[in-house]
Amino acid sequence: MSEENELVERMYPAPVDLGIAQPDRATTNVRSGTNTTAEQEANELWYHGGGQKGEKAWKDIVIYPPTRGMTTQGDPFEPAKIGVLVDMDIGQLLADWLDPTILAIEDAMNEGVYDRPVQLIVADARGLPRENYKKVRDGYEWLCDQGCVAILGPMISDNSLNIQETVNRRKVPVIGWTGAWRFASEYCFTIANGDIPTEGVMCAQWLAAKGFKNVGMFWEQGSSGGDYAEFFREEAGRLGLTITRDVKLGPNPRGFVDHLRAMRDGGTEAIYYGGYGYATFNFAKGFKELDWDPPRVMGTAFMFYSNTNEWAEGLEGWHGVDQLGEDGTNPNYEAMIDRFQKRFGRTSKNVVVALAYDTARVAIHGLGNASMATPEEVMRGMERIRWMPATNGGPATYIQFGPWDRKGYKGDFLTIRELRGGELRFDGYHRPQHPSNRES
Repeated sequence: MSEENELVERMYPAPVDLGIAQPDRATTNVRSGTNTTAEQEANELWYHGGGQKGEKAWKDIVIYPPTRGMTTQGDPFEPAKIGVLVDMDIGQLLADWLDPTILAIEDAMNEGVYDRPVQLIVADARGLPRENYKKVRDGYEWLCDQGCVAILGPMISDNSLNIQETVNRRKVPVIGWTGAWRFASEYCFTIANGDIPTEGVMCAQWLAAKGFKNVGMFWEQGSSGGDYAEFFREEAGRLGLTITRDVKLGPNPRGFVDHLRAMRDGGTEAIYYGGYGYATFNFAKGFKELDWDPPRVMGTAFMFYSNTNEWAEGLEGWHGVDQLGEDGTNPNYEAMIDRFQKRFGRTSKNVVVALAYDTARVAIHGLGNASMATPEEVMRGMERIRWMPATNGGPATYIQFGPWDRKGYKGDFLTIRELRGGELRFDGYHRPQHPSNRES
């Protein structure tokens, strides 16, 4: 035997057992998903984000199932990896994304859904519309290269459509929060934070139901702006609404107050806005300058009230499409919030907590349904999810996928709320009827 011949070493480090597993409950190696402390001063309003601006995620978050007396041959199992793709500035909401994600996986493990460790890997790769498109693509591919079997996110419609072909090529399933109409393919799932065409139709129907006839319309340039505008126009025309002024907004809109003034002076009764939400600050300044407080409604950008307190101030007076159901009516949400408070020592009731919990439940149930921990089998495992309880929406909301069905929420998962006087008021579920019903 030649002494110059080299021995083969392991390509990757051997799995390590952190030694934190408990016999009776799932446990995680960090108390919270971020460096935000439990002793922080709580936000004044219940719907605000529960974290802090500038908070960061821990690099290694590992969750162990309860042992329940199980013993192994001594070789530890490597955790299955689930990625988290942060694609936008989320202000004080990172803890409200990661902590419910941890809770959902712990809950599922306590229920026996999955009996091996899980590691969360976070990629902070912020992209469109404010930053470069390639950052999100690179962030997704980095998570794939780390061995993730599923990825939570992205959130923004532009970024979801931006990475769709990359996802189809890499075949690691994503569970996005986007309302982008065309974001649905073999490996692209959504726990949709709305649905852009539906939001446009909902807003037109809401305005008509309130008796308004002359409405002003703002929409934003972008991948979803055309859908916001097109579906609103079509439904407004069908319902007999007159659009007094149709304004396309750029990233930094010019002449904003002039458009508002022309709408007011032209007899506009109410305003519709379909966009990302960045323009809400311009609206707030414009209404104040004109001393005008018209009825107004927007899509799910309304839910940015929890992003920062300043953003919530900019949304004062708006109605918008939300996902939180009527207070106290969804037992899945109420019980989850109670467990969340006990687990993390704080209460945060904004919609992101519910979205994050539901999204993580899809990933861990997909992993539990999979015949083996590979992205392809987890995708098939998510397809098998049937009538999963949802924490978002009303008490009849549930989550379900299937072949060619990639939109998870079913039932009353979209609601209408109003932010007025610092209070987030439930306006109702959106349950339209055919005009023939009224005639009869």
